[in-house]
Amino acid sequence: MMTKELILQYAVYLAIIIVGLLVLWLIKQKTKLPTHIELRKRLEILDKNLKDFVRSEKKSGQRPYDFFKRTARCIYTADKLIYIVTLMAEKERDGNLDTIAKMLENVRNSLSPYKFKLKSKEDISGLISACDQMSQALAALDLILQRDKDMRARRSRSR
Repeated sequence: MMTKELILQYAVYLAIIIVGLLVLWLIKQKTKLPTHIELRKRLEILDKNLKDFVRSEKKSGQRPYDFFKRTARCIYTADKLIYIVTLMAEKERDGNLDTIAKMLENVRNSLSPYKFKLKSKEDISGLISACDQMSQALAALDLILQRDKDMRARRSRSR
């Protein structure tokens, strides 16, 4: 009788340990910073969304609610990317990533007047400015990717 209870007790402890390890693994996966290539993909998505936004506004105006919704979505994505790039810059101690974070802040600042209705939706100069800033941020990230590629080549040659 005692051995069954002891085995059951150890099985429960084992289950608790496994669940704890799974939770820790999920937390680690959720908080893991992206690689430079993954960051490029995320920046490209925001760039594509902004360019589609500008294109649709030039072609035909949207309803005010749809305009507000797209603006808010782009600002949210920019904020999220600013946070991620800032964390990456701190972790890697890379000033170039910090520059990209500042460019993304400029994108957000170009879009913010539309969210708070300080600019009318007919004046799309802020959207165009945000697209230009995104292009600059992508170009800066391309330089970082090229630097990474050169560093990997040098490291493999030195071995």
